[in-house]
Amino acid sequence: MAKRFEKPEDIERENNACALLIGDSGRFTSKKLGPHEVDFLIYDTQSETPTIPFAALEVKGVKKVPSVHTPHTPIVAIKKLASLQKYINEKKITNTIIAWAYADGIKFAKVTELKGKVQWGGQFKPRAGSVNDHELMFVDTNTSFKIKTY
Repeated sequence: MAKRFEKPEDIERENNACALLIGDSGRFTSKKLGPHEVDFLIYDTQSETPTIPFAALEVKGVKKVPSVHTPHTPIVAIKKLASLQKYINEKKITNTIIAWAYADGIKFAKVTELKGKVQWGGQFKPRAGSVNDHELMFVDTNTSFKIKTY
């Protein structure tokens, strides 16, 4: 299995992003999943089926860009999008969302609404022990993201 590079502050950023997305009305709840799954399943407590996930959420941390309003081209590994595709096609969670978490908010969209290109890329300097630092990447070109700020 591939080495994990997430730090406690990365997990905190994911938790904060999920909380911002679902809001504090009490209607939606979330469940953090394990390290090799989507980050969260989100449940609608007011639906007819409150125990069936309403949405799946993957959060990508953005550390080098100061604000959600700063121009930034979101990227994500194709491998990650392929795993999110399983939530749509196999688990029938049509509200599968990817969010980029900045210090002051999130930029997000449904995976099915992403628009971009594929190119080879990844980390500039591969990390010791990593097998995925150079891989096929999705590079956003024209997705209509929604934005929420803290």
